[in-house]
Amino acid sequence: MPRSKALPAELDPHAQQLVTGLRRLKDRDELTLRHLAAKTGYSAKSWERYLGGTSLPPREAVEALARITGADPAPLLALREIAADSWDGRRGRSAADTPPVEKDPAGRAGGPADAVGVR
Repeated sequence: MPRSKALPAELDPHAQQLVTGLRRLKDRDELTLRHLAAKTGYSAKSWERYLGGTSLPPREAVEALARITGADPAPLLALREIAADSWDGRRGRSAADTPPVEKDPAGRAGGPADAVGVR
């Protein structure tokens, strides 16, 4: 089996543990990304992102991999939940997450309190 690529340096240690655990199961059972896609319902591209540490796998994907490899999903799901908290923080707030600045009738931009009608 080919060696896995290095994980992103900025990946949280819990997320690293999760991905490492998922990779071990995949490698132990000699599963390819195509096999994973066929057996789990998640695409090979999705598994590439999950196992590469660029996307947090959904809970159901973790459960599916554990099921097809006969592994106990509980430790992986616990790591996933912890990793999810840091993953959300890693992404930060994008411009799409920031509420629009509302303007008063005179065209002046209001602050966050103004956007919700507090004066």
